[in-house]
Amino acid sequence: MSKFEIRGVVEGFYGVPWSMKARKAMLRFLGEHRYNLYIYAPKDDELHRRRWREQYSEEFKKDFAELVAEGLSCGVSVVFAISPGLGVRYSSDSDIETLVAKLEDIAGTGVRSFAIFYDDIPETLVHEEDEEAFGSLAEAQAHFANTVYSILKAKVEGLSRFIVCPTQYQGRKATDYMKTLGEALDGDISIMWTGPEVCSERLSLEDSMLAEEAFQRKPLYWDNYPVNDASMVPELHVGPYEGRDPGIVEHSEGIVLNPMNQPIASKIALASAAEFLNNPTEYDVERAWVSAILEVAPGCSKEMELFCEYNLLSPIHRDHSRRIVELHHKLNRLVGEKRWAEVQELLSDKAEMIIQSAETLKEKLSEELSREVGPWLKEFSLWGRLMGKIAELISSRRLIFSADITFETIEEVRDLCGEVESILVELVRAETITAGVLFRGLSQEILIRTKGYLTLLIG
Repeated sequence: MSKFEIRGVVEGFYGVPWSMKARKAMLRFLGEHRYNLYIYAPKDDELHRRRWREQYSEEFKKDFAELVAEGLSCGVSVVFAISPGLGVRYSSDSDIETLVAKLEDIAGTGVRSFAIFYDDIPETLVHEEDEEAFGSLAEAQAHFANTVYSILKAKVEGLSRFIVCPTQYQGRKATDYMKTLGEALDGDISIMWTGPEVCSERLSLEDSMLAEEAFQRKPLYWDNYPVNDASMVPELHVGPYEGRDPGIVEHSEGIVLNPMNQPIASKIALASAAEFLNNPTEYDVERAWVSAILEVAPGCSKEMELFCEYNLLSPIHRDHSRRIVELHHKLNRLVGEKRWAEVQELLSDKAEMIIQSAETLKEKLSEELSREVGPWLKEFSLWGRLMGKIAELISSRRLIFSADITFETIEEVRDLCGEVESILVELVRAETITAGVLFRGLSQEILIRTKGYLTLLIG
């Protein structure tokens, strides 16, 4: 059985970094699932990126030493990364000395693996002295990384691993930048690669071979899943890990996944991915996902499965759940055929299922996980309430057309319309996106047409 040499996680997202407590818990989780690498690289740690020249505090280093020790006890190597690209002068001996001093200081915490990240910066040289010293950005970055690595090897005993994330870290063809970096960079340095896209829907054998040839070494995949930063902030990525060709195990150093700002919720994807990383040829997507949900949400796994199904949308799941999409199509077809009794029954059933699931999750999820998924759970519950109220609204239409309609009946239907409007307004104000959005248009149409009937009656 072949497995990926490197099986890891990179805390490399934008947004509030995890706490040290959350990191320690994650390291224990990673060890339990046979991961072997964790990279510290939160984009919004100012001293990691924007203020990279400044040293970390003694308090931070004390806490980080405990993190490194936790990793060692779990079989997980901790890598410390710095992202100097926003202000670095590649030709500057001073900048090289500053970075070496910073990494050497961090080595005092027990870290023996380091990384330089050049991602998300301009793709051209920006300083005049660098333009004069180097022929290209790739040459400059290779010089800087090689020099830091060489000095660090002499200063830090037992240096284990050194990693570079290039500025061009994704694509569908080999560029001059990739080829130059691969040729110039020390052969012992790993190069990261996200695949054909920043957040790749698929990782193919052909893609890994392209990167391997261009970089003149097997790439280390930085897999941007289940991360939910940038434009993905409204999404909760709790779907299965899929779309990765088992064949890339032979043409890559391994895979490190970039998780969400929500560490516990991330464990659904990470536990699923662990099964692939440790045995890609026999990986069963559905079984791994269901098992992961059961682990993360014991005592309410069936309800959590439904909730996760409503939160499937992500870079590797470009559409909502097929089952929910089919439900949406069926409801639209039934409405078009004016089979209102069936529409009402279907909406009532789904509403009850969602509402009961939401209540069970609120009761049984751990406090930490409940807090992380709270905004999405609220939206999930609101869609259940909306479906229930739309079902009631459909039922009320029979009252509107009855021969003995009363003023009280009209007021009841009007109040019901008001309740539906209130729920829709609350959903519009939500800062999350779930598959419930598929039912917004249908709900609005039924509401507006019902209000039209009332207008005719009232005059």
